[in-house]
Amino acid sequence: MLPNSYIQILKRRDFFILSLIIFVGQAASAFLILSLIVSVFLKTGSNLGVSGVIVSFTIPAFFLMAFAGFFADALDRRKIIILANIFIALVVLVIIVSQSAIYASIPLSFFYFVGNTFFIPASSAATAQLVSKDELLVANSIFIFTLAGGVLLGLFAASIIYFFFGAKITLIICEFLLIMAASLSFFLPKLLPAAKSHDLLAQQIISIWRGLVYIFGSKTLWFFFVTFAAAQGVIFFGITLAPGFFTEIIGIPLKQAIIFIFPMIGIGVLLGMYFIQKTRMYELYLISIGNSIVGLTLVIFGLLIKTQLFPSWVIVFLSVPFLIFLGSGVIVIMVASRTVIQTKVPNEHQGIVFGANIILASLIATIMSILAVIFEVVFGYLGTFVLGGMALIIAGVLLGYFGKRWKY
Repeated sequence: MLPNSYIQILKRRDFFILSLIIFVGQAASAFLILSLIVSVFLKTGSNLGVSGVIVSFTIPAFFLMAFAGFFADALDRRKIIILANIFIALVVLVIIVSQSAIYASIPLSFFYFVGNTFFIPASSAATAQLVSKDELLVANSIFIFTLAGGVLLGLFAASIIYFFFGAKITLIICEFLLIMAASLSFFLPKLLPAAKSHDLLAQQIISIWRGLVYIFGSKTLWFFFVTFAAAQGVIFFGITLAPGFFTEIIGIPLKQAIIFIFPMIGIGVLLGMYFIQKTRMYELYLISIGNSIVGLTLVIFGLLIKTQLFPSWVIVFLSVPFLIFLGSGVIVIMVASRTVIQTKVPNEHQGIVFGANIILASLIATIMSILAVIFEVVFGYLGTFVLGGMALIIAGVLLGYFGKRWKY
């Protein structure tokens, strides 16, 4: 049951509409991501093709997030949200029309995430604009939940729809969701920024500089800042390898595999969040545990398959706890590192720190996706799992040691 403070904020018409727009928009993004990744892999059979799709998602945020933040502070955020939703709805319409030319979908998805890059900071700033200062913490929690919840629920729903109806219907539903988000955007009030436009550029430069100085002036903060971004890189590393791994190693066609991949990961995410709520540990210990869970899972599962002692149905059965443990380990790392960032960073720096983390996460995700392709070619899927898992276990042990010394 939701706490009363959350219910009271969600009862406000404007805030509820904005939260619904964010949730629906991110669910639509999940539909597009899953549809393109599965379609590209089924037509190419290549991890490189999957990596190309992922890079088209991450590059816009890396290059344009600073500009998007500037425009969000200079223009009516309602207009940015409306224009961004209309633009990405038009892009998806073009993708649907040109879907037979699958390689055209990759540059088109780039333009989709250009629009999404402008949507995120505008909606984030608008969220804070619709509540009072003492309600910012609750509003921020709702914002993060709608972002993550939209993606997770969208991936789950998209996997079912893709399995039964294929890529075209999945993209049509994506288009429907985007039209819904764009239509709801017209019901928002004007969301004009408080600052004067002619002062914004200088203020933005000063804010960026102060934010970066603050981040790297504290060893505690920069460590968790990089950890949070790196965890997202690990996710994209896994996404790049997942289609080929389940098709070639587990022996399940990708259309069937996606039907249980996301539910199992979702269960792992819920278990990880429950563990965090019930434990009272330093955040660095939690990150150490998360690293160790992911590392041990990869090593054990990789070695079990490599021995070739088990029939295929046993490997399929073992892939269920494999996905659950991966989901729980990664979410523990992300929640612990983000909690430190939220508690250590003063309110006046949180916007720039959030933006800078998106930029860094986009860069790391791009690099990790490309590395996934290279590692699979050099070491194979199982070799990559075992080596990567051992590296994460070592990192977990070191983090536990330094956590005891540094007390964070």
